[in-house]
Amino acid sequence: MADIACTQPPGVLLLFPPLVESNFGSLYPAPAVLAGYLSASGIPSRQVDLNEAFAEYLLSPDMAGALSKGQIPGVDVDSLCAAAARWSTRNRERLIDSEGRHHFGTESDYGYLLEVLAKPFSVDPGAEVLGPLRVGSHPSCTYLDFYEWARVADHADDDTLLVGISVPMGPQLLPALVLAAHLKSARPGLRCVLGGPALSLMALDDLETLLRSHRAVDCVVRFDGEAPLLSLAEQARDGAWRPDSLPGVSCLREDVVRHNPPGPGPNLNQLPLPEYPKEALARLAHPTLSITQARGCYWGKCDYCDFIELYDGSPPFRGRHPGNFVDEVERLTQEFGVRRFSFVTESIPPAFARRMSLLLLERGIRISWNSFAMVDRRFDRELLSLMVEAGCEYLVIGMETMVTRVLRLVHKSADREENIRFLRDARDVGMSLRVNLIPDLPSTTYEEAMSALADMEELTDCVDGISVFPFEATRSSNVGRYPDRFGLIPAPVTQSPGQSQYALNHFDNVDPGMTPEQRSEVHRRYRDYANRVNAHRAPLGSLDADSVRDQRRVRIPVEKLDILDTGEKLVCTHVGTRERITIPTAFSGVLGPYLSGADFTLADLASRLGTARADVLVRNLLSAQMLTPAAIEDGSHG
Repeated sequence: MADIACTQPPGVLLLFPPLVESNFGSLYPAPAVLAGYLSASGIPSRQVDLNEAFAEYLLSPDMAGALSKGQIPGVDVDSLCAAAARWSTRNRERLIDSEGRHHFGTESDYGYLLEVLAKPFSVDPGAEVLGPLRVGSHPSCTYLDFYEWARVADHADDDTLLVGISVPMGPQLLPALVLAAHLKSARPGLRCVLGGPALSLMALDDLETLLRSHRAVDCVVRFDGEAPLLSLAEQARDGAWRPDSLPGVSCLREDVVRHNPPGPGPNLNQLPLPEYPKEALARLAHPTLSITQARGCYWGKCDYCDFIELYDGSPPFRGRHPGNFVDEVERLTQEFGVRRFSFVTESIPPAFARRMSLLLLERGIRISWNSFAMVDRRFDRELLSLMVEAGCEYLVIGMETMVTRVLRLVHKSADREENIRFLRDARDVGMSLRVNLIPDLPSTTYEEAMSALADMEELTDCVDGISVFPFEATRSSNVGRYPDRFGLIPAPVTQSPGQSQYALNHFDNVDPGMTPEQRSEVHRRYRDYANRVNAHRAPLGSLDADSVRDQRRVRIPVEKLDILDTGEKLVCTHVGTRERITIPTAFSGVLGPYLSGADFTLADLASRLGTARADVLVRNLLSAQMLTPAAIEDGSHG
């Protein structure tokens, strides 16, 4: 890590802990928004993105070496994770360039490797996290080693008023608790405050257990965090520390846990400009700024959704005025020189999207942007075309399923026909879509799930990406509160992790719509479909089996492969396509001379294997994208 000495002591230290693997290569907005709010009231702050630093740690020689050798619990030496570590070690410049910029995001063909490397350390926190820390166990010991490697405690000196730790995602909870304990061990008098959606969604009984077990956490802020954090900083500054007196704060005082009801959140149109740390932005190869469009959801009726529960004390939906929003976009482009934005919203409202797009065009503000959206009949072809013209790079669509009966049951806005119309209109105007699917929403039958998959397969040319999430009923949603309405039977059965990655909020149940075997098959079939859509194929020109049979010279693109020789077989992983094949000993010895990238023909293989067996080997290599024309130079492989 670079020298992190502060030029001036911060008032509040804002930390974003691991692990949000989907956020590698970008900066999460919460610390920047809080920093802007504190600064406007005269409280200076300093931000450290430990999530992005953890990605660097995964690529460090010691950690990458341990992963590549299968020395981390849950990682086998022939696993995809170990293969990713070995390839990343040999090709570090493709992930961190010569200027130290991170190529970790979705724009990088190899950014997904960081997500693979992070998986062994991701914890879907259940009740065990609420109890005392076991810092010697996996993965807590890794997080503690990481905080020491990153010298986190050096950021907090005696003049630090308090540390605010943002915990939006469930897998951040354990790392955040380890972080608080680490900081308190180094700086016993430091105040540690946790906040974010993962705490706001936590049941109050669980939150009480956490506060009693983790004394390094001085208090927890629930729901909107700006005003409570400012008041806590002012209390710490003035020597009048009384967190139990503040709205929206939970704390342990005199062996009693207090949960104060939240006050109203801020007017989003009056929030100060977020303060993104420029030195952190400079380390990103493709910097993207996040800008708040709304808190809450304009639809707010989906029965399986938790996010409408995050803003107690305020209206369920607070949206920005388009003019005020575009003003902020313009100021951020001027302040930070960034022209790529992610809009923070549960679902961008059509009327807002129309007016905002018109204002961007009228003012000549040329940016690229993305947003979450839902299928809504008001997103017609004209509006989608306008959004593309105004710089929309892609929309993430919570479509979930094509089954009209189920969509109506959970109160989605659209039905099958509207989904199809939306997808086709988006394709026709050049709108890029990344679609989220939940194949087993409550009461979905096997036949319905497979029919919906068939619909999506026919519309594959309308989408650029697919994410599949197994359904998870949560205690804080209507599905968890009223399971009988959705055909669910409460039962003490732990299902496979769902999209929330937050077992503390899981509602155990049985859904008789499918048998466990059917559900497993549905998940597999949907994942296979997503992999086909999402695969980044290397350009292979006209190479096919016939051209290889015609003795075209080919080569194995070893620069894109991890090849593990177990002594009995070769395990080959193509990091560009994510394809993996195993080559038995009978074939691996023949391929040995070509694993340096040397070119060959089918005749070369046939001379040692025989024509029939050589043909089988070539067809398998071609199907896994592990042959490329020898005429293509190394630098043009993508």
